[in-house]
Amino acid sequence: MSEPDPLAQIWACADAQQARFSGAEVAAWPEGHAEMLAAAAVLRRDDNATTVVCDACPEGHVEDVVFIESPPGSHIRSYIHCPEAGRVNVPMDRLKQWAVDFHGLARAAAIGLDLAGEVEEIVRARLWFLGKTTIGGRSREVFLARGATWIDAPGLFGACERLSASKGALVLVPGEVPPQDAWTGEPPAVVALKLVARLEEDRLRFDRNHLEGLLAGGRRKAPIKAQESFPTPPGTRWEEVLVWVTESAITVEAKRRSRDFSFQAAGFEEKRKRGVPDSIWALLKVFAMRGGEIPFNGAGLDHKTRANLKQYVSVLRQRLQALIPGIDGDPVPHIKSERCYRMAFKIAGQDGIAFPVPGGARWPDVTISLLRSGAIRISVPITERFAASAYVEAGDGEVHQWEAAERVSELAREYDLRMLGLTDESGRPDAKGAALIDVLRAGGTLKRSPNDEAMLGLCGMLSKLMAAIAGSPFDFAPGSQQWVALFQTSCEQ
Repeated sequence: MSEPDPLAQIWACADAQQARFSGAEVAAWPEGHAEMLAAAAVLRRDDNATTVVCDACPEGHVEDVVFIESPPGSHIRSYIHCPEAGRVNVPMDRLKQWAVDFHGLARAAAIGLDLAGEVEEIVRARLWFLGKTTIGGRSREVFLARGATWIDAPGLFGACERLSASKGALVLVPGEVPPQDAWTGEPPAVVALKLVARLEEDRLRFDRNHLEGLLAGGRRKAPIKAQESFPTPPGTRWEEVLVWVTESAITVEAKRRSRDFSFQAAGFEEKRKRGVPDSIWALLKVFAMRGGEIPFNGAGLDHKTRANLKQYVSVLRQRLQALIPGIDGDPVPHIKSERCYRMAFKIAGQDGIAFPVPGGARWPDVTISLLRSGAIRISVPITERFAASAYVEAGDGEVHQWEAAERVSELAREYDLRMLGLTDESGRPDAKGAALIDVLRAGGTLKRSPNDEAMLGLCGMLSKLMAAIAGSPFDFAPGSQQWVALFQTSCEQ
């Protein structure tokens, strides 16, 4: 026989005008249920009752509770007056009351669904915006509605502009699901919490697969695997997001919140083969390998991907917005002036980042700058070839023609120290990161022993980052015991 669900008490009471339990009702629950509900923040202590039903006679009359301190200085005792039994003592535990905490339930549901954004009360004590998520490949705004079956619900919720303007709204109800005609205008998707939520210890948990199936409306026969999404902290901007990509997983981090997703959970599974990542995942890995940027004729792409790059990037944008909801703006903007696509966030691959070193570059051509943000900027001069317009004299006048021309430009990338593997778990520079900062602040020279582990590690990291450049990025001067950078340095700080 299965254990009774603690939440069943909440769902049964949720549609009552006074969603409250007496001390006697709570005392009759299985042991530990009240404590679990309180720990999950869906049940709270309410004010003590001021009236109770008399249990000293069979009449069942309700009487006001009288509190007496007798003798003075003793504990307060409570009584009621019964016409038959006279003064009847009422144990204080009988006066205790608990109420459903709908504000706590809203927060617990937002956490349980890993929603992006911040919980907001839209209609006082009746409607809450919980956040955004992706369900069935579709972005949804999730709400919690109390009293959806009450007589005032159509007018109250129909007049709510925030709910009416929401595209793909999902409304969770702790009580019963109202009929479709209970909503003004086009009804939103409505799901009863008792169908998809359960209590595990002190947290509300959700069956995302079942939720996907309910929203699919029975149109699919195959089992549905829910796509997951990152619970984006409120106010997050794309430039604050860090992404790591491996062969089969992706890690997303923002504002000290981090989540790992398999390629299937992130929505990058090949639909026909199953169990393998699709071509958009391959494109994402190329972006990661190249530090977040791909030129229109990008090397490292197969012929099919290169020919369909614009379409593939458009799909990748949609996938990223579904995986990391709640952030305005384009995650993969098209930089027309530089003829490339560049991630608006920081991204790295399993094997780190490779700077796209132009052919023939040497360490003296490289400049590494320490930025005020704590990140670094690496730049290398390049020669660009372009078509120049000119007029030349011919016969009786001038003739317009195009000529090949060259100009010196710069190839530059900015890298967060964490993406380069130069920080500890808290995000502070580790020994190699601190050594790099010291080198850049000191103008390219640093006095340390020839066997300094941090400097040796930094040499390896820079050599791997700039793999197309032969030789070490540093010389060591035995006389002065100094490491001397072969690249140019600068520091904004």
